[in-house]
This record gives sequence, structure tokens and C-alpha cells, in this order.
Amino acid sequence: MDTPFGDIAARIRWHRNLLGKNQTEYAELIGVKRTVLNNWETGRQRVSLDGALLLRAKFGLSLDFIYAGIDDALPMSLRNALLESPIEIS
Repeated sequence: MDTPFGDIAARIRWHRNLLGKNQTEYAELIGVKRTVLNNWETGRQRVSLDGALLLRAKFGLSLDFIYAGIDDALPMSLRNALLESPIEIS
């Protein structure tokens, strides 16, 4: 992805798709506007610390995973899902 935050965008999009949610549903689950989530998922805007903390609190996504792609601190169920369905950065 040719955007400044494409790698972060791909990880968030991967997780949303893993849950089978559309952007509106996922945004509602974490308490942000769909337009904010869309900006994260397109890589136009980097996830704020507050946004990353919401993702961590709701889904157990570690900040290391969100920002750097390090999966060590993810719950085992998410690590297994990542192995089964790797993140595609386009």
C-alpha cells in the first residue's frame, strides 16, 4: 500500500475482516466514527494512541501489533488466526 500508514491499515483491516464486520459495525464496537476507521484502514491517518488503546481494550490487540506488526503480545487465538490468514499489505 502506497500510503504512509499502509502497514497499520492492513493490520486493522485484517482484524475487522477476521471478525466479519463491516466498517460501521467495527467502528461502533470500539466507539469511533466510521470515517475515522476508514481513514485508519486506508492509511491516510495513523491510529492515534487513544484509538489504539480502544482496540486493545475491546479486542486484545497489542500496541506492538497495531503499530509495528509484532504479534508476540497478541492473545493466542489471534496469533493462530494470523498464521491461518496472514495479513496482506496491498
